[in-house]
This record gives sequence, structure tokens and C-alpha cells, in this order.
Amino acid sequence: MGEFKRIKIQATVETEGLLLSESAVAAACATLQERLSGLDLLVLSVEAKEEPAVEFPEALAQELD
Repeated sequence: MGEFKRIKIQATVETEGLLLSESAVAAACATLQERLSGLDLLVLSVEAKEEPAVEFPEALAQELD
């Protein structure tokens, strides 16, 4: 019979920077937590980390006004 080892696998995931509303951030975190739990993984935490602000190109800012 083969040798078995008891192990834990820990993973860290990260997305590219996203521009989301507060409610969309909460929904994205909840969705990720649900999907990971569906894989029978123990989810220790899911949290958003704020990225530094970016400036819109002037042409895009004018289109949004």
C-alpha cells in the first residue's frame, strides 16, 4: 500500500484592478465565497483591497459628464 501524507493546501487569489460600486464589491466577494465553498473548501476570508486611484483620460471624463 502506498504512503499517504496529511497536507493542507493554502491558496491566495487576486483579480486585476476593478472599478466597482460598493454594492458590487460586496456582491463579488460573496459570489467568490459561495463558489469556493461549493468546491468543499474552507473559506477563511474574502475581502476587497482598495487600489490606488487612477485618473480618467480627459476625453473619457468629458464623455461621462
